[in-house]
Amino acid sequence: MLARLIVLAAVVALAGAGSGAATTLPSVTVHVKVTLTGRTLTLSRPSAARGYTVEFAVRNGTTQRRTFSVAGKTIAVPARKTRLTAVQFQARGRYTMVSRGRTSVVRGTFRVS
Repeated sequence: MLARLIVLAAVVALAGAGSGAATTLPSVTVHVKVTLTGRTLTLSRPSAARGYTVEFAVRNGTTQRRTFSVAGKTIAVPARKTRLTAVQFQARGRYTMVSRGRTSVVRGTFRVS
């Protein structure tokens, strides 16, 4: 009888252990300032943790319109303006960022740990 109670208690404990929140849900929004020039792409923060939502505030410091791409999202940023885009990173790794203008292409990397 005691053995059955121990087994039953173990089954109940294991069933309750899986009911917690998933670890990939965004618990934090990280703000990253991105500055674009014709030759550089500068980040205020080079990385974030997996599952976080990263809000990129992209500032175009040139006199021409540029595009900014990261993790499959692309936005157009007019000359001397700032635009926002948010990406939720579910997988660890390195993500390539690309800024394109009329005459130049600039690349950078954002890390998710």
